[in-house]
Amino acid sequence: MDPQPPRKNGSMADAFRTIGALSTVGFSFVLAIGLGAIAGYYLDKWLGTGPWLFLLFIAFGLAAGILNVYRTADRFLK
Repeated sequence: MDPQPPRKNGSMADAFRTIGALSTVGFSFVLAIGLGAIAGYYLDKWLGTGPWLFLLFIAFGLAAGILNVYRTADRFLK
C-alpha cells in the first residue's frame, strides 16, 4: 500500500486572493438589495403604485444577493 503524497499547501498569494474574493460577498449582498430598493422606489414614484414595486424589488434584490453569496461560497469552499 503506497502512502499518500504530501499535500501541497497553497501559496500566500492564493490565500490572500481567496480572502479578498470572499470579503466582497457582504458588499455585493448589500449592493444588490440597495439597487433593488432604489429601482423599486423610482418605479413606484414614476408609476404611482405605492409601496408595491419597492417591496417587490427589495425581494428581488434579496434573492439576487442570496444567490450571489451561494455562488461565491460554492466556488471558493469546494
